[in-house]
Formats: sequence, C-alpha cells, structure tokens
Amino acid sequence: MKRFIKSNAILLLVILLLGQNVFADKFVRQNNFLNEKSGSERTAQIKKFQAINNLQVDGALGQRTKDLLYNEELIVYDIVENPPTKDYWIVVNKSRRSLTLYKGNAVVQKYAVALGTSETPTPSAKGKISSKVVNPAWGGMGGKYTPRKADDPLNPLGERWLGLDLGKGLSGYGIHGNIVPNSIGKYVSNGCVRMFNYDIETEVFPKVGKGTIVWMGTDEELASWGVRQLVDKQDLNAKPTPEVTPVPNPNPTTTAETPSEVAPVEEEKIEVVDFDSIYKKENKTSSN
Repeated sequence: MKRFIKSNAILLLVILLLGQNVFADKFVRQNNFLNEKSGSERTAQIKKFQAINNLQVDGALGQRTKDLLYNEELIVYDIVENPPTKDYWIVVNKSRRSLTLYKGNAVVQKYAVALGTSETPTPSAKGKISSKVVNPAWGGMGGKYTPRKADDPLNPLGERWLGLDLGKGLSGYGIHGNIVPNSIGKYVSNGCVRMFNYDIETEVFPKVGKGTIVWMGTDEELASWGVRQLVDKQDLNAKPTPEVTPVPNPNPTTTAETPSEVAPVEEEKIEVVDFDSIYKKENKTSSN
C-alpha cells in the first residue's frame, strides 16, 4: 500500500511539473482581461485589447480575438503613407470601431469607440478639430431630446467634447465621452464618436488641439487615403522584418450631438496572408 501511494505521488508530481512547463511555454499576448471575472470591466478590457490589436471592437471573446491572443505568428502593425502632419492626428476606423492617435506615421495608441447607427451614420470625411470643451452642455439636437447642462449625469457627452469641422455641410459632429460605457464598440450614436471617459479625458483630449487633423472612414476608404491597419502572419524563423509602424503594448447631412455654447478650452520576413479578408469571406458578421 505504501509503495502504491509513493508511486502515485511521484506520478502526480511529474504530471504537475510537465503541466507547468506546457503552460509556461504557451504564448499569450499581453492583455488585461483573462484574470478579470465576468462583467462589464472584463468586457471593456476585451474591447480595448481588440482596438489596440486592429480587430473589430465588440467586446466578445470570439475566434478572431482568441487567434490574436494565443497565436504568436500574428503581428499587428499600421502602414501610413504620407501622413498629413508630423504632429498628433486622429484616424477613426468605421469598420473596426476604433480611434487611432498618430504622431506623424507612428501609432501613439488605439482606442475603442462607438459610432453612428445606419440611420444616423458617422460620416466619412477628412476634417479637423474645431473646438475643445471641458464639461460641455448639450443642446438636445434642436429639440429632439431634452437639453442637458454641464455636469448633468444624464448629459450624453460626458465631460469632454472635441468638435469637428468636416466640411461639405457636415455640422454638429464631435468626439466625446459617454454615460453608457457598454455602448462602446457598437453603432448606436447619432453620428458622433463616443469614447470611454478615461481614454478621452486622460489620453486624447490633453494631446490634441484646435486644428488637429481627423480622418474618418471605412477600411477601404482609409486604405485609399494611405492608411492601413493590419493583422498579418509572420515567419518566426525568418530574417528581420521590414520597417512598419507597430501598434503599442467614412456623408450624411444630419446634425449630430452638438453641445450648446460653452467656452472652449485652449490648450518583420512577413508572409502576408490577408488575415482580415479570410474572415470576411467566411462570415461577414463574425464577432471578435
């Protein structure tokens, strides 16, 4: 009996050691959600992971997100041809529901966003920031909704507003905070770009100013303008990669959520397998 117990104890120890080695060797891309319990914070972290890694943002731990999470051969990078400025500028990707802050052709950071519905879509356009407002009031879209004062907890703009000049008669659009965090990653707004409050208040708002360039478009539109946000497969045994911009650890005339008048504040070899196209062919509406 003692010999049986000793043999099983040794076997168990071997299994445990082998198991630790197996898991120690398993690649897992940096993330902030695997150790989170289920809930809104975990979903928010999945959305941030998807945005940072050029995936379509929806907060679901689907196959594409799992592939990126566990497949070391997949690399994430941006190619920006002839950036419009060497300074900070913004790209809103309508296909992926993400906002990228660039400095020249370098990625500063990427963020998950919410965009307009099919009835009130976010326009495709090249424009610039025309105003910056801390604690904006909201005019209610000309009587469509109840106006909200600054600091009103029901104010849909949150506490930051970046008004946009998009030309072509497009007025009232902006990038702002929100009061419904779970709306991020969806097409639910009246055309504006919603961000997580921390992202716009702490990271984006302080870095940009009046005149900062903003491009908004689909994957196809952005590519035609020289901006490609990619996920590709690499050969881990190949020679060093070519130079790319790594990612760090689209016209309605309706009026969007314009705030009422408030004083503004100044202020590597790579084997390209077209990862995105493969999934589009399999299922155009597949979740991440």
